[in-house]
Amino acid sequence: MKRTIWIGIDVAKDKLDVAVKKTEVGQHPAPPKRAQEAWISSNTDKGVAELIKRVQALEPDRIVMEATGGYEQRVFLALRAAGLPAVIVPPGAVRSFAEGIGRKAKTDRIDALVLAYFAEVRQPEVLPLPTENQRRVTELGGLRSDLVATRTAYKNRLEHASRENRARIERLLEAVQAEIDELDKELAKALEATPEDAAKAALVRSVPGIGPVNAAALVGGLPELGKLHRRQISSLLGVAPMNKDSGKGERKRFVRDGRRALRSLLHMAALSARTHNPAIRAFAQRLEAAGKPFHTIMTACIRKLVVILNAIVASGTPWSPMA
Repeated sequence: MKRTIWIGIDVAKDKLDVAVKKTEVGQHPAPPKRAQEAWISSNTDKGVAELIKRVQALEPDRIVMEATGGYEQRVFLALRAAGLPAVIVPPGAVRSFAEGIGRKAKTDRIDALVLAYFAEVRQPEVLPLPTENQRRVTELGGLRSDLVATRTAYKNRLEHASRENRARIERLLEAVQAEIDELDKELAKALEATPEDAAKAALVRSVPGIGPVNAAALVGGLPELGKLHRRQISSLLGVAPMNKDSGKGERKRFVRDGRRALRSLLHMAALSARTHNPAIRAFAQRLEAAGKPFHTIMTACIRKLVVILNAIVASGTPWSPMA
């Protein structure tokens, strides 16, 4: 009888705990007591290569791992390059899932098994991967964001610094600003490096409120833009409101998970759009008139902005005030 194969990988800096859950076709998914197969691979190029050979032989339906601050990227990219259906999911979603099935114990092996069951039950979508150039754009943009944060921190210190330290801080700020200026040039070149990225950057830049920094973040950090429908793209970014009602009570909607760094950047873009983009401005005014709080308005504006961007990229048509 044919089986479906679900794999969970718990990622650490030095090792990868792998759990395999096998289910007969037509059988209802059930929380596993133990993995049908389990092993540990080293989180090195050699260890990942060995893992891929073993996983390929299983022909899995889905492979799931959590985002772990970058340690998952080596195995994830290698699995996808091998044509395997690997997906990275938010840690918060997996924690909630584990609580929901009563799995309170926590070890790397148990976490891998929970991920395998999560893969079976949720079957997260295998999304398009960013290209090499898009990954470079994201890396440059991330470094720029860190330097901007450093610049802000030292500008704040400058206000109360002594004369001696003021000179040091000013020299540091000059060096940081020079690096930011250089990164801006590199980002501009990277956005023109491929026809696809250049076209996407031009399309999103046509929308009032989207500047060069946000354009780079969208091109590098949201390769799915224009390829998913509006609800999918909103959920992916983490601006799709979720219900938390019980009985007759209706609670406040909330957002969670998603791509937080990109969402933070788009928060600033939405602030700008509330002034310069007529569609966003009118939308925000309607919400204000309805008495909605600022945070709710801003989340809704981000969602509307990303839906507009998604439609523009999908159609290949630049922004029009009548859109």
